[in-house]
Amino acid sequence: MFSSEQFSMFAAHHGVLSLEELNGVGLSDAQVKRRYAAGLLDRPYPRVYRLTAVPEVWIGDARALALSVKGVISHRAAAYLWGFDERQPETIEATIAYRRRTRVSKAVVHRSKQFDLINEHEIDEVAVTGPARTVLDCAAVYSRKEFGHLVDAVIRSKVLDWPDLYDVYIRHAAKGRNGTGKLRVFLDERYGELRVPDSRWNRMVGTLLEDAGLAGLVYEHEVRGPDGHLIGRVDLAYPEVCLAIELDSVRYHLNHDSFVGDPRRKNALQLQGWTVLTFTWSDYVDTPRQLVQTVRSMLTNLNR
Repeated sequence: MFSSEQFSMFAAHHGVLSLEELNGVGLSDAQVKRRYAAGLLDRPYPRVYRLTAVPEVWIGDARALALSVKGVISHRAAAYLWGFDERQPETIEATIAYRRRTRVSKAVVHRSKQFDLINEHEIDEVAVTGPARTVLDCAAVYSRKEFGHLVDAVIRSKVLDWPDLYDVYIRHAAKGRNGTGKLRVFLDERYGELRVPDSRWNRMVGTLLEDAGLAGLVYEHEVRGPDGHLIGRVDLAYPEVCLAIELDSVRYHLNHDSFVGDPRRKNALQLQGWTVLTFTWSDYVDTPRQLVQTVRSMLTNLNR
């Protein structure tokens, strides 16, 4: 009743395929219905089928859920798939875009207004939230002790590091996501003041601005005078409107050379018609929305 190609497709996907995938290997909707009626296929969720000859497994159920709701596996189930938590959860959780509607049993489906930030990955043919978003989601459902063990496992795995965790916190907190407070408290207690290289921090702030829709950003932009000589390299810039964004790091800027050189470079930039905004780590961590709004307001003024 199935071709070798179709059997191979089932075998490679834990015995679970969507109706669209079945169509892709030559089975029409009518043929799928006949095989379902004959007991060759089971239908765990709408528009998703499982080959009954294949033993039912947890990862197959996870794949079936993600396919049916057109979302990703998340929270505890995602932590298990990433290997951050060795406990296989009985209830599988998934996340979908906020405007989607779905009705499923045997599972928990979350609707997210920040679905664009999930950083979707695929693990063993299953769509899953990215590692950093998985940690953030787990912050809301794990106990304090459980969450500590989870983060320890994440750092040991080297899939993420501490700046990655700060980055996911800021990107979601800037849009007002509930649950970020618990992650922030944990990061402050466990890590304290972050020592992150300037180049990494530049990227983190740039991502924050790009998430807010402030397009046209350039990293490590070189500003040159009329004769072509280098005036300075700025951390972030919107060259079309001559807006420079400088990030003051305690680690890299509070030394004699920077103390003397940074103000001179800023003065030279301003003489060339550039507007310079300066932000600190505290601006980024404590008031990210205000940071974004300051840049947005300045861009609006400069574009007039």
